[in-house]
Amino acid sequence: MSVHLAMAQTARISISGATTGATVSRDLHGIFFEEISHGGEGGLYGELIQNRGFEESKIPEGCTLDSGFLVPPRTPHYSADQVVDWKMPFEAKNDYPGWSLATSGGAIAHLAVDLSQPLYPETPRSLKITIASMPRTANVAVINEGFWGISVQQGAAYTLTFYSRAEKYNGGMTARLVSADGKTLAEHVFERVQGRGWKKYTATLRAQASDAQATFQVVLSRPGTVWLDFVSLFPLETFRNRPNGLRPDLAQYLADLKPAFVRWPGGCFVEGISPQSAPNWKKSLGPVERRPGTYSPWGYWSSDGLGYHEFLQFCEDIGADALYVFNCGVSCEMRSGVYVEDAHVDTLVASVLEAIEYAIGPQESRWGKVRAQQGHPEPFPLRYVEVGNEQVGERYAKRFNIFYKAIKEKYPQLEILAAMGIAHLSQPTIRTVEKMDIADEHAYKAAGWAMAYADWYDKYPRKDWKLYVGEYACNAGVGAGNMAAALNDATFILGMERNSDLVTMSSYAPLLENIHDTDWPVNLIRFDAGRSFARISYYAIKMLNEHKASVNLATQVAVPVDTVTAAFTGKIGLSTWDTQTEYKDVEVIQDGKVVYQSGVIRKEDWHLTGGQWEVRDSVLAQTKEGAWPLALLNTKSFDRYTLKLKARKTGGHNAFMIPFAFRDDQQYMRVHLGAWLNKVAAFETVTKGADAIVSQPVRLEKPVELNRWYAIELRVNATTVECYLDGKRLMTYHTPADLFAIAGRDDKTGELVIKIVNAVGHARPVSIAVNDLALEPTGTAVVLAAESPDDENSFESPQRFVPQTESVHSIAKHFEYVVKPWSVTVLRARIKRP
Repeated sequence: MSVHLAMAQTARISISGATTGATVSRDLHGIFFEEISHGGEGGLYGELIQNRGFEESKIPEGCTLDSGFLVPPRTPHYSADQVVDWKMPFEAKNDYPGWSLATSGGAIAHLAVDLSQPLYPETPRSLKITIASMPRTANVAVINEGFWGISVQQGAAYTLTFYSRAEKYNGGMTARLVSADGKTLAEHVFERVQGRGWKKYTATLRAQASDAQATFQVVLSRPGTVWLDFVSLFPLETFRNRPNGLRPDLAQYLADLKPAFVRWPGGCFVEGISPQSAPNWKKSLGPVERRPGTYSPWGYWSSDGLGYHEFLQFCEDIGADALYVFNCGVSCEMRSGVYVEDAHVDTLVASVLEAIEYAIGPQESRWGKVRAQQGHPEPFPLRYVEVGNEQVGERYAKRFNIFYKAIKEKYPQLEILAAMGIAHLSQPTIRTVEKMDIADEHAYKAAGWAMAYADWYDKYPRKDWKLYVGEYACNAGVGAGNMAAALNDATFILGMERNSDLVTMSSYAPLLENIHDTDWPVNLIRFDAGRSFARISYYAIKMLNEHKASVNLATQVAVPVDTVTAAFTGKIGLSTWDTQTEYKDVEVIQDGKVVYQSGVIRKEDWHLTGGQWEVRDSVLAQTKEGAWPLALLNTKSFDRYTLKLKARKTGGHNAFMIPFAFRDDQQYMRVHLGAWLNKVAAFETVTKGADAIVSQPVRLEKPVELNRWYAIELRVNATTVECYLDGKRLMTYHTPADLFAIAGRDDKTGELVIKIVNAVGHARPVSIAVNDLALEPTGTAVVLAAESPDDENSFESPQRFVPQTESVHSIAKHFEYVVKPWSVTVLRARIKRP
């Protein structure tokens, strides 16, 4: 319903109140949680002790350890149909990660993980502390560092639980919270620890002072042997004060988004690195002491304290529907890709049917009864199930059909989602799927993509299924996230809302990031042991969700286009990426005149950095693998021009890169021919040293061949760049628009809602025309704005950039409104009743 027109006049937004578009989905905004970047373990999940059960040095099921690397089963990859040599580092560097021993005063002691006499067979490891010598003034302390420190708040209470047994030990035990400078913040003395059998100990520790980097310590007083297991420390205050609960500030961020649904548990996490090590919902139920945990493909163990039941409970607590993603028998295809044979899929089908029964089955059913025994007799709000994560292609689609039929036969009310791989809709999957309710595509994009393709979903065909953008983010060219990212995310959301007849659900990803373990470059909420802040994109999503209209109204956006100022002024260069290449016959033409011609290469004409460059008469050769070696044409800057050259690949993985609009090594654009291992071509930007694809990749008809000369031509105009390969136009880049808007009618409040994104650094007057609706003269504006595209919230200023509400006057059939620089704005005006 939104059209961008090139005009040399004031920006205009025209709204037709009589022409309705898509009804806006009530489920448009949800959240997606995955165990990545310690988002759960050491984050959302409230446990303060790292490796509380001493299980984190065990090797994930189905894998072996070889020279510090986890090696999955060496069986064929699901898509490649051959064995791949993928492996990953195992992060555990000793037998008891997170724990250490401190002795003083001549005490002699050592630690070891022990599998004898386990507390529970599911979690057989315990920590054995052997104290060989303990002089009267000596001290032995077993220390847990928490998750990069334990944040202790003065006056707060902490619930301690642990199990212990002893042999030839006749003494007590002191549990302490200790500050980084060695001061005791809280402690409890257990007068005597004895007995060969396991005994449970509990206490409440109340902090007398605060420290952001505290540790937990168990201090022993006599020689002998003591075993510890399941050492757990929780703040007394959790989200909704639930036992085994969630960290309040992080959970509240999620609740405040008012998500329509929660997708869980992944993501790559649900796939695992082997079928045996993938999440098992049954093993995440029941007493937390007996949960063996799940190894995340992101390189650490999850205790599964935030298990299937807790996920469902959290959904209910925040009024969201549950979207449960289950493993379809295929490990992460970006990793090992090993899989369960088709002959055994029936066991997976049976398991997911039992999982569904646990969530929504009657309490008289087998698994409904188990749910009731866990304290929840009524069904949970499970509405969706998804078959796998990011699987793709005909083979997956055939497996999907099996799950779909089985689930629909027993639970016809559930909506079943099909994965579409790591990007947009997979046509091979769609052709082979017999029936699906919702397709799940993912959209991780660089800065500028959402603006260059603001009409992306306008062009999608409408079928008998809906679309869920299950993972989206502007996550390249924006550092760790900034206002530029928020503007791109907001523009993307406007496109989804305008096309809400098709796109009925979406969720940003990833959601949470412990700053000490960043597994993904850009995340929505950042935190450490005691602090947290939400990025500007969080507030953009929140405000756009809070101000959803009921139905879209036809909207035209007329944006002035500057055709005078050249957008791509800068130097030109030659480059590669893990590829050996040769370049020759470089020629630059301006206004019909040749202004540079390489001829016999003069080395002094070029500034050569990185790689290994050689001059061979008329050829400039790069002969070494590596990222971004650069040959930059010295002293010459161009604006509107044609660049011609010949290029030949002599080795390596990709092909050619042609930098242009080069201002410095921190800011330029480039054409990448043969990206993605010689499969596609794309325009890319380099911003602050980080590269990002800013155009939709174009698949090459065939890979760039070795030892063949190709003719490359760039036609650089004021607002466009055309790329030709061997005389055929391959792709075109357009300077993205920088003003976007949609409008809708909120039938609940009787208001017109106008959403505007202004992606320029100056205030912009906009002429707004509203036809077929009469409006009250006074309304409101909710504005999220920054001074620079690089601005972002921080630990020091967590709410520096948040939406502000102000009154708007003189609203009429035609009125002027000035949008702030770098801003997302929601205008609301009450519609007059006839």
